[in-house]
Amino acid sequence: MKKLILVSLFGIMLSGLLAHSAQEVTATYDMETKLLKVEFEHKVRDASDHFIYEVKIEVNKKEIITQLISKQETADGGQLIYRIPDLKKGDEVKVVTECSKRGKKSAEITVE
Repeated sequence: MKKLILVSLFGIMLSGLLAHSAQEVTATYDMETKLLKVEFEHKVRDASDHFIYEVKIEVNKKEIITQLISKQETADGGQLIYRIPDLKKGDEVKVVTECSKRGKKSAEITVE
């Protein structure tokens, strides 16, 4: 019985170690095209099982977009593009990515 409990605990701890947030998230906004480009690095073995599943966009601390994703583009990460026409200079944009297994990573920019 003790062995079963130890093996179960080891499995839970190992799965927690394999899960991770994105290693890097970057965001850029182009005032001419009004496009917000989000890129994330999230290296995984199987992008259909372990992936960035949610991206939230906040402008001036107000959530304006939530996107659920069923699979990231590649085993290395992905890229998303959003058209946000009403951003102006000085607006603070925060992008939050969340892993399907565990962990969040964010990036913040000020529109220039």
